[in-house]
Amino acid sequence: MEQKQIQLTIQNVSKKFRIDKGTLSVLEDISLEIEKGEFISIVGTSGCGKSTLLKMIIGLDPPTEGHIRIDGREVVKPAIDCGMVFQEARLFPWLTVRENIEFGITRPVSGGERERLVRQHIELVGLAGFEKALPKQLSGGMQQRVSIARALVNHPDILLLDEPFGALDALTRINMQNEVLKLWEHEKKTMVLVTHDIDEAVFLSDRIIVLSSRPGQIMDKIEVTLPRPRERSSDEFLKIRSKIFKYLMTNADESVNIDQYL
Repeated sequence: MEQKQIQLTIQNVSKKFRIDKGTLSVLEDISLEIEKGEFISIVGTSGCGKSTLLKMIIGLDPPTEGHIRIDGREVVKPAIDCGMVFQEARLFPWLTVRENIEFGITRPVSGGERERLVRQHIELVGLAGFEKALPKQLSGGMQQRVSIARALVNHPDILLLDEPFGALDALTRINMQNEVLKLWEHEKKTMVLVTHDIDEAVFLSDRIIVLSSRPGQIMDKIEVTLPRPRERSSDEFLKIRSKIFKYLMTNADESVNIDQYL
């Protein structure tokens, strides 16, 4: 039997923010082990701390309590072994596709290696021929491809995705889900996705972590063993979707628009 290789460990993590003279508890006692090469999705109602958890994993914000370790290393600041893609592409509008991707290279490399890395990742995300295009000349989906390539160009061991398709139309979103799945299968990276889209989580993930409303706590860790590519209308797919939806319905506060999860 192949031994599991735990790459990311989240141990009893809580997060509180100081507000005026009091504190706001956002996450409470989160413990999770993620294997190397696993695709994990995190779902939960708005404000439950999903994005905050990603920021702590990458080292942008420290936990109030608990520990986060990548390959045994305590996370205390951002490092090149972890990359992140945000909901907005966050490209530099005055730089071309090639230059935006090259900007992501932060480790020392020779000129020839730098050129090879950029070219490789332009091809990886299907943007060959658009090297000299500016962001304003690209569609929303193409801009996100640039953002993903920029995050991957340092060869991080873990890629964090913070609702990267939230601003895209439905058809482009499905296309981008397929592209990310191809990247995951090709690169064998550990990926952690935060999403409001239940179908997206079921379509992409090996496991889905369901968080309660604030303060976010783990309600369930759902394994998705359906073979890929997954049929979104299959009985098994819809059964998992319904289970997650029920969790969110029973946990949503009255101010949450539950339509965003459909």
